[in-house]
Amino acid sequence: MIKVLKAIERSSNIEITWELLDNISKTYGESFYLLDSTKFEKNYYRLLKAFQSIYPDTIIAYSYKTNYIPKLCKLINKYGGWAEVVSDMEYELAIKVGVPPQKIIFNGPYKTEPIIEKVLLNGSIVNLDSYYELELVKNIAEKNIQNILNIGIRCNFKINDSTISRFGFDVENDNFESIFHFLKGSRNVNIKGLHCHFPNRNIDSFLLRTEKMLELSKKYFVNPPAFIDIGGGLFGEMDQELKIQFDTNTPSYEDYAMVIASRFKNRYQDIEDVMKPKLIIEPGTAIVADVMKFATKVINIKEIRSKKIATVGGSKYNINPTLNDKNLPIKVYHNPNYNCPRKNYENLDIAGYTCIETDYLYRNYNGLLNVDDYMVFSNVGSYSIVLKPPFILPNFAIIDISNNTFELVKRRETIENIFNTFIF
Repeated sequence: MIKVLKAIERSSNIEITWELLDNISKTYGESFYLLDSTKFEKNYYRLLKAFQSIYPDTIIAYSYKTNYIPKLCKLINKYGGWAEVVSDMEYELAIKVGVPPQKIIFNGPYKTEPIIEKVLLNGSIVNLDSYYELELVKNIAEKNIQNILNIGIRCNFKINDSTISRFGFDVENDNFESIFHFLKGSRNVNIKGLHCHFPNRNIDSFLLRTEKMLELSKKYFVNPPAFIDIGGGLFGEMDQELKIQFDTNTPSYEDYAMVIASRFKNRYQDIEDVMKPKLIIEPGTAIVADVMKFATKVINIKEIRSKKIATVGGSKYNINPTLNDKNLPIKVYHNPNYNCPRKNYENLDIAGYTCIETDYLYRNYNGLLNVDDYMVFSNVGSYSIVLKPPFILPNFAIIDISNNTFELVKRRETIENIFNTFIF
């Protein structure tokens, strides 16, 4: 791992300039994404190293729903990581990029019997989320008595948060213990472990969920389970400009590892290595958020009742589809061929191409700006590709410019891509 990480760190990237952006624009349009796949590899290895240096039996199962660019999914598989998927579409993608079925975890609140059967018979792990899934698994087990079906149980419990998560089984419910008795009634169902996931990213949340999962594992398994899955929701690397907008501390990879992996190490230090459970984490944002940028050209700048507004060729939905109120880190690349003096703006709002009044990519920009400049937004790798709606314009191209290469990894969408499922 150390050799690979050093090799990645030595890799250099193409320098971003206005000329580079303009040349890309002439081929792919006035807006596009820039991918740094080398940084993605670095993030993966840094996170894995932080955990494995404390608890070697740690596995990263990459969250496909966060950003399922096939190149990124293939890199995870190349370096031994697993896939965490929540739909048949994502499962088929994992298979298509070469992930062994035994390294795929199927989560999510919506599962049909045909999908569960396909995934289980293929040798993958299904983490059950609701009671209706128990009957489905029982039916599948009875039909396929010659196959061992590997499942996990998603656990839901309080973690000092007023929000009640809608996912998983309530471990405080009197019926929770009956799940194990019910499934153990099927000889070919193998309960391999426990799973949880909560949206809270703070360190206290991970401390509480780790201790609770270790407690549940001790209570419901005579021997340690094959895995304990802590889920995702970790903070990743981000610029200071973005970090200060959070109302909580943003832990590092090492901070999370110290809280999670150290407790696994202490709990299982007297257990033989072959008996120790795998600690599974399911990062998405933590390793992909800062590996993409979004470049878009300034189309127009105008003033309405003393409010100055710039319109660009992209939309808030391209960089922030969850619609939070944070300004992403931004860098402006000025057109060197512009002959007139540039204006220096204060509290300029950057608006998108859509007809939605609230479509602002950035509020209160201060600095020089003019038409034909390019604005490049950072930290857009999380959910920007997978949640972008086909609203008004198709989505844009993705170009990987890492490691001194220039590679198109997603073509700009066309009208045919959007409307080919409609009946004309």
